[in-house]
Parts: sequence; C-alpha cells; structure tokens
Amino acid sequence: MRTQNSNPSRSLRGLALAGATALALLSPGTGQAQDAGAPLILALYAPLAPLPSADARFAFVDKLARQLQSAGISAQPKVFARATDLDAAIKKGQVDLAVLDAFYLAERGSSYNVLAVATAGGEPYLRWGLHTHLPGNSILDLNSKRLAWVSPAGTKEATYINNVLLYGELRVAQFFGMGSPAPDISAAVSDVVLRRADCVFAPEPAVQGKSLRRVYDAGEAGRIPNPALVQVSSKVTADIAAGVRKALSNFNTTGILDGWRTSASVGEPYRQLRVRLRGRPDRSLILAEPSRSNTQVHSGMVATTETPVLLPPVRSLLAPPIDLP
Repeated sequence: MRTQNSNPSRSLRGLALAGATALALLSPGTGQAQDAGAPLILALYAPLAPLPSADARFAFVDKLARQLQSAGISAQPKVFARATDLDAAIKKGQVDLAVLDAFYLAERGSSYNVLAVATAGGEPYLRWGLHTHLPGNSILDLNSKRLAWVSPAGTKEATYINNVLLYGELRVAQFFGMGSPAPDISAAVSDVVLRRADCVFAPEPAVQGKSLRRVYDAGEAGRIPNPALVQVSSKVTADIAAGVRKALSNFNTTGILDGWRTSASVGEPYRQLRVRLRGRPDRSLILAEPSRSNTQVHSGMVATTETPVLLPPVRSLLAPPIDLP
C-alpha cells in the first residue's frame, strides 16, 4: 500500500486559515456570537425620580433587569449618580438600555428611542410644585429664600425650573438664593426638612410625610413625565426592542414607580417637554406691573357706587292725601 506524503507548507496554510476564521468568529466587531451572549447594560440615571435612597434606586433597576431576563433578554443593571459619568459611559459604548429622567432625556437624549415610560399610581407623570417649611401662601413670599435644587443634566443653571415649571416668567437665580445642586431629589427635600434650605421644587410623593407646605402649583406645566426606558446603543435590535416592550407591558410592582406603559405614543410627552425646556428664557413678567391700557373708558364710568336708601319722612306717611277729589 502506497502512502501519500503530506505537504508541510499546505498544512501550515490550512492551519493559518482555520485560525484566522476562528479569530474572526470570536471578534466582537465581525461576529454576533459574543454580542448575543453578552448581557445588555441597563443603566439608571434618574436623580429627580422620588426614590428615597441609593439602595432603592438599585432595587428598582435590578427588578427591571430581572423582568427582562425572565423574558429571555439578558440585562445587567448599573446605577449612575452623575450625568458626566453616564455621558462618558455612553460615549464608550458601555450602555445599551437606560432609564432616564424626563429633563435629562429632553435635553440630551433626543436621538434615543423611547421604549416605555414608568407609571406612578397608573399614571405616566407626577405633579410638581414648590414646597417650603416657612409661613406664607405664595411663591412671592419666598423671594431671596434658599432654594434646594437638582441639576438633572449636570448644568449650572436650573433651566427646567425657569422654562417649564415657571413658564419662563421668572428667573430662578435672580429670585431665590441658590447654592450648589443636591445629588438627587430626596437629598434636596432633606435639605429643606433639616432647615439647610427654605424651599424646593419637587414631585408630590417626594414630600409626603415631610411636614412641608405647597405654596405654588405649577398646573399643567407641573405634570412632568416619569423616567423613560430608552434604547441607547445599536446592540438593541428591533427584535430586542419588541421583546423589551412585551416584557414590560404587563409588569406591575409596588412602590412609587409601579409599572410601565409601552404604547406607540410614549415618546411624545418628552418631545413636548423638549420644546418647553427651550422655552422663553428672556421673559420675566411675574413681578412686573401690568401696563396701562389706552382706552376711552374711565374707571368712573364702570365703577359702581353704593348709595344709601332714602326713605320718605314719617310725617308724610301719616298726612292725609291732598290729591283726592
């Protein structure tokens, strides 16, 4: 029997080709096996959400990650305390899904696809107002008082208070005394409770049981959307996004944020908020006197004067009539 001698150079070329093929399959840039096996990073940055502590924030996002994992979507929770840290992680591709505050999303997340919005008591928003421990019945009574506040986008200006909660009618930095921002809304409320500050703009659940009074109701402008779950990276394909919506559509839990809405229109309130956030920063009319109208109608023409009722003298009532024949 004749034995064929193998070609060493051909064997080496085959081994090199096989190694290159295996390397290509394992490479994260060209193969999908690693992307499919690696968990999605689910971030939470919601300093304005009325969650009482850092442990409560992690418990919230961890419960969300477990819900996704039960639906076959591997997710790893991560909490961010500062906007700068979140921004850096997103730029490095280290965040795939994120639960973001409405004001942060409106200012910096216009390109993100909104998948769901958190609910509180079944509603996708919370009502905001100005709360204080001081006496008084109006926001005007708090002129020059210390305001506790949070900077959701990491900026040095309270733009969301100026242009949204106050309709662009008042410049917060000129009206209140403002120090450094608190890290989250629970810390800001604690500053007022402990008398380190005098007042705070906050959602109602954040001040319940804190013995604070509301002196300003922002009305329709104070209906601020709850944090939203958004798609950040391209690793979240259309199929994964559909799976996320399906997993959260019937998800209910206990706490202030108790569920999720996943309808097609969940992103609209954040687009409207983005417009309001850019608002009318130059207007400052809340303390201005109304201008006088140039009209021909004078106050004397429309003013009502009270005149006493004049009764006839008693003698005339008793006198006999003189007009009878």
